[in-house]
Amino acid sequence: MIKPSSEIRMNLPNYKNTAWATKHFKEFANLPTEYKSYVGWRRLPFKGETINIDDNGLRVTPQSEKVNDTSKLVAFLGGSTMWGTGSNDINTIPAQFAALANGTYRVLNLAETSYNAFQGYLFLKIKTIEGLKPDIIVCYDGINEITALDLAVKPFSHIRERQINEAMQGMDRNEVMSFRYFFIRPLKIFIDKLKMLVRLKQGNKKTFGNDNKMESERVKQVASGLLESWQSSKDLADKIGAEFIGILQPTIYLGHPKKDYLHIDENVGPKFQALYAEIARMLNEPKYRDLSKGIVDLTAAFDGNEHIYIDNMHVSPNGNKIIAEKILNRIINNRKND
Repeated sequence: MIKPSSEIRMNLPNYKNTAWATKHFKEFANLPTEYKSYVGWRRLPFKGETINIDDNGLRVTPQSEKVNDTSKLVAFLGGSTMWGTGSNDINTIPAQFAALANGTYRVLNLAETSYNAFQGYLFLKIKTIEGLKPDIIVCYDGINEITALDLAVKPFSHIRERQINEAMQGMDRNEVMSFRYFFIRPLKIFIDKLKMLVRLKQGNKKTFGNDNKMESERVKQVASGLLESWQSSKDLADKIGAEFIGILQPTIYLGHPKKDYLHIDENVGPKFQALYAEIARMLNEPKYRDLSKGIVDLTAAFDGNEHIYIDNMHVSPNGNKIIAEKILNRIINNRKND
């Protein structure tokens, strides 16, 4: 019998003597989600022992006791790694940043699981329209762009596009109380999920490079999508007088992290390597010269012999602390250079 991924992760050496780990992954597996216009989805309010989501769909982040009205606001954006998969509320990147900042900064975690950079920008735009005005905007992206490298999906789409399309097929207000709605539709959804898992496994087994020309063009499209999303976030930051920091997030396929305790599909590695290399190349183009000044490459942040990764992208709290420290140091150094 194959253990669920959550069960495997809670038993990793990363969580040795960590009492909350089992509860965390059980809570994570049962988090409710709802469709949200423009951005795709957000978590619904949730109150747990390790995970709490407020009425706005934002993960709750404990603030430093020294925070006051003069503390500047830092808004964090990204996918599940910034949201905090694998960590309780006090150990996410924003929470660790708040603790390290010791009252100098307030924090707001705007990240959401599986979000790509463009979804992050759209959600940030919505929040600024609603009145949010952060002093610093931190975008933590790269990994979730990899979905768009699949030649079977559109180059500029999010991870749940196919799922939402399939859910909408055949939906009609007249069938709400029908036999089809209560019995056939749930069965179809179950079968569709199985098909999706098979497609993902088959896609991961394919080596990257079967169609070099087509894949090369797709890599350029996806890299461009990430950088244009960051550019939009930076333009928005400039408009409201905020500082922009874009972070190319680490993945187990880059650098030299410890991974001998994990079962990792190495066939995916070439996709990340190709995408990240293209992002680095494009950042040197004149078009992105100004944007590149605010970009930090943290792909080698977890090099060493410490147990940090819990899968190919998510990390335990010790990894989040490393990232939080590097973000704070970047902000401090920027202040010194102003």
